[in-house]
Amino acid sequence: MKKKICCLGFIILTLLLGVSVSQNIRYYSGNYIKSESYLQDTDEIYIMESGILYNNIELESGEDIILTYDFKNAEYPDLLDKYEIDKTAGEGTEFEKALRLMNEYAPRLTHKSDYDNHIDMNALSLLEYSLDNRSKGINCRNKAQILNEMCLALGIYSRKVWLCPYSGYDTDCHVVNEVWDKSLNKWIMLDITNNEYWVDENGTPLSVLEIREKGAMQEFCTPVYYGDDLSNLQKLKQKNINEFLYIMKNMVYIRCCSVQTVGETEIVSASSEFFTESPIR
Repeated sequence: MKKKICCLGFIILTLLLGVSVSQNIRYYSGNYIKSESYLQDTDEIYIMESGILYNNIELESGEDIILTYDFKNAEYPDLLDKYEIDKTAGEGTEFEKALRLMNEYAPRLTHKSDYDNHIDMNALSLLEYSLDNRSKGINCRNKAQILNEMCLALGIYSRKVWLCPYSGYDTDCHVVNEVWDKSLNKWIMLDITNNEYWVDENGTPLSVLEIREKGAMQEFCTPVYYGDDLSNLQKLKQKNINEFLYIMKNMVYIRCCSVQTVGETEIVSASSEFFTESPIR
């Protein structure tokens, strides 16, 4: 009798297990959910973000402005003398010089997203406050200001660019730099907060608008670190996927200061032509 009961129990357990498995197969076979939540899947996040960019591929109408670059500010000599940034930048193209500056100062400036901007927003004041002091972090906006002034002090066309998200409920944006490289005849984005720049499938450095368009069209691009081996860009993209998705989230709206100088000036939304044209007139 006990043997019959055990057999019956085994049969019932097997049937229940079979029903559970079949339900799970039906649940996951539609490719709608690849894990407990689709937001745990980076591919699904990118599909969402690239779709937003694609639907907003044309930038909102911006102002037709002439961006001004200040290469003769009275504070530049002090910046050059105190930090010897010309030696750090070394020789080479504008991009190569700016890249060396970024790599030198990115790890020495602690990131603090909730920094309250209480220090005067100029390179000398910010470096005095934060450089090599882990207890005094600053945000991306202030880090970008430091790199901007360093480049301008070396005669490099540089601008500070705001990358902003689509959602009105998302108060988090990101601030980066772009430098004009004469040899490539284009703008190149530098992210001093993450010590990164971006490249295409050929390893060519990219501008903000190029990254934005590639994201919208789901074409290859990836952030890379200074000194990265670019022989396997697909591997680097997977390694840096968090930074990739963060930047894509913030690529919907783009803004910039009207005058690039010591400190911040008026922040404007410029036309797409403004973001691609050469600053050399």
